[in-house]
Amino acid sequence: MPFIPLIFAFFLSAPAITQAETVPFSLNCRDLGAKGDGQADDTAAIQSALDQAGAAGGGVVLLPAGYYRVEGNLRVPPGVTLQGIWDTPHHEDQTWGSALFAVAGKGDPEGPALIQLSPSSAVRGLKIFYPEQDLSAISPYPYAIRGSGMEYAVENVTLVNAYQGIDCAPSHELHTLRNVRGCVLKQGIRVDRCTDIGRIENVHFNPHFWQRAKAAPGYSGFPADGWSKLVEYVNANLDVFIFARSDWEYVLNTFAWGFKTCYKFIESEGGACNGNFLGIGADGGQHCLWVEQTQPPGLLITNGQFVAFAGENPIEIVTTPSFKGVVQLSNCSFWGPTVQCVRQEGKGVLSLSQCNFREWGRKDKSIPAIEVLGGELTVLGCVFAQDRMHIRIGPEAGVPILDHNRFKGEPQIEDLRKQP
Repeated sequence: MPFIPLIFAFFLSAPAITQAETVPFSLNCRDLGAKGDGQADDTAAIQSALDQAGAAGGGVVLLPAGYYRVEGNLRVPPGVTLQGIWDTPHHEDQTWGSALFAVAGKGDPEGPALIQLSPSSAVRGLKIFYPEQDLSAISPYPYAIRGSGMEYAVENVTLVNAYQGIDCAPSHELHTLRNVRGCVLKQGIRVDRCTDIGRIENVHFNPHFWQRAKAAPGYSGFPADGWSKLVEYVNANLDVFIFARSDWEYVLNTFAWGFKTCYKFIESEGGACNGNFLGIGADGGQHCLWVEQTQPPGLLITNGQFVAFAGENPIEIVTTPSFKGVVQLSNCSFWGPTVQCVRQEGKGVLSLSQCNFREWGRKDKSIPAIEVLGGELTVLGCVFAQDRMHIRIGPEAGVPILDHNRFKGEPQIEDLRKQP
């Protein structure tokens, strides 16, 4: 009998691994009756596939290229992924890829979301479009996607014209939103009641995702005269990223153009936010950073770029009278034809380190780049690139710390506090 090496003998005697053990459970929603023609209601067929995958303990429901009209709502069970064809968000193209055409919930912004995610479920690789949304008379709709529970994910998704985008407000932990693009009209992403480390990465919102959408069944395409109407609407109505209670949120490489507020921090019944915000950008709206409250650990914001020029009084950073928390900005740039870079109110602490203030005072050269009406301000190692009023400390402000800054011309700092 020839000698057989021990390792080789082990593999000869090992039990065979079957295909069922290596390939996850998957269903093609077309096999369960989905048409994808933009006309037939495909809600029941898609939900049937999702339910079967859930009953199997988890799996993938495939959504091939097509226009899937959804007249109801979809629930993705635990452990199930609703999967379109795109491995990246989808923008301008001659096709729509895997597209859900949502028609439910018109006029009811508080209704059930188009897609409800469960713990450890996901939606990936598709577009969501509202064919009955009318640019001349914007209608409220519920959120496109809502998640709850542990570890749900939204990846490689394009929201073509969602009134409200993604709702991470029900009690949950460890959400992952990655590679999301689109045009949102009222609220983009809302986070609340997240008790452990959510993640938002590589998100980009801009009205032109709707403007550039191609014609499709039941949709003739974006109106030629609609761009100015759309920009006017989002600049008056849109809050893009809204953060209430979130414990240690991570936000990386996010951007929006056109908004009322871009990054908005509020306090809900659940509480406020603390987190790490890296490489964030805001352009073309009224207020880039709007802070009503934070948790005591505060917000750590690094490498941000902020441009505000919409509306009557665009100000890039605003803290409101209710602000009692901490906001620390490092290595950020402020530019564009804004009225003011920073306006601080409340009793909180605002720190600006190694920041670059390029332009301000669009209407009035006496308006300072930074104005402190309340709270405590630290400005260290910053650059002020215009020869006009730089910093004004109001009579109710705390003692400021201003050191090692560079000014165009002589420093123009006005301190209105009562002197001893």
